Amino acid sequence: EDEDDEEMVEPKTQDDLETENQDQKQEVKEAPPRELTEEEKQQVLHSEEFLIFFDRTIRVIERALAEDSDIFFDYSGRDVEEKDGDVQAGANLSFNRQFYDEHWSKHRVVTCMDWSLQYPELMVASYNNNEDAPHEPDGVALVWNMKFKKTTPEYVFHCQSSVMSVCFARFHPNLVVGGTYSGQIVLWDNRSHRRTPVQRTPLSAAAHTHPVYCVNVVGTQNAHNLITVSTDGKMCSWSLDMLSTPQESMELVYNKSKPVAVTGMAFPTGDVNNFVVGSEEGTVYTACRHGSKAGIGEIFEGHQGPVTGINCHMAVGPIDFSHLFVTSSFDWTVKLWTTKVSNPSWAGTSNS
Repeated sequence: EDEDDEEMVEPKTQDDLETENQDQKQEVKEAPPRELTEEEKQQVLHSEEFLIFFDRTIRVIERALAEDSDIFFDYSGRDVEEKDGDVQAGANLSFNRQFYDEHWSKHRVVTCMDWSLQYPELMVASYNNNEDAPHEPDGVALVWNMKFKKTTPEYVFHCQSSVMSVCFARFHPNLVVGGTYSGQIVLWDNRSHRRTPVQRTPLSAAAHTHPVYCVNVVGTQNAHNLITVSTDGKMCSWSLDMLSTPQESMELVYNKSKPVAVTGMAFPTGDVNNFVVGSEEGTVYTACRHGSKAGIGEIFEGHQGPVTGINCHMAVGPIDFSHLFVTSSFDWTVKLWTTKVSNPSWAGTSNS
């Protein structure tokens, strides 16, 4: 054979071709971007879109640079390597402290909680009766301070009926409102040296005669009312200056025949007319105080037990979330709803 015969070239394998393609792609990716001209840079820097972005972002960056904590910390637990979902989700939560008074908390059940808008470190909790202490007041409300490490309540209030609902009176940081099992609405004042109510509603047909699980102050600084609802579906509007008689009252009735046994109530931010309520049978309703549609409106079914809590989306911003509300129930679920759709948008299950 001729020694000058051309040297045989082995065909390329599939791996070789893929490697070449990857190298070519890498070369394309690593190619430097085209640098903008000076005129193009000035156009970007002076554009309205860039100025709005820069003005908003620089504040965020300044805050981040001033922080010692990790601003990218993921509270969802996705960074935790445990495969167990419950362990992973709870790995970043730790016990901080408990609020318990040996005399006033012992053998009582916490029935409601609320935070002070004026003093965010203050929390009030209401309690039912202590069956082992028949001579003690049936109803108790304790104001706890998150800021200081003291082990005793900031304030102790009590009354003669179990307190089923409680709230700080909005626009009146010194007042605490309680709804009782007997149907009375009680008002405590931390400026008073008395632990008993400074005002209370009468036990009469004009007011409530069933347990009150909902108390809420709505309105503005100059025009606001206390709204209360009892489990017989009666809703009352009160002036905090005079609890002797309600200013308004109405019956929350579904289909004009079925009283709604209300266990929770919430108003969207800034709204004093429209609200949502949860009930003993697990159903959620929209409702309205005034106008042609006053009373119960839409119905939302999804819970298999009494609704234990309900709250509307409180954030105020460029996007309207006021149609969102969340509920919890004895069926161990938490559900996210929108007033625009009758089915829950999201549902989660708790193990406790």
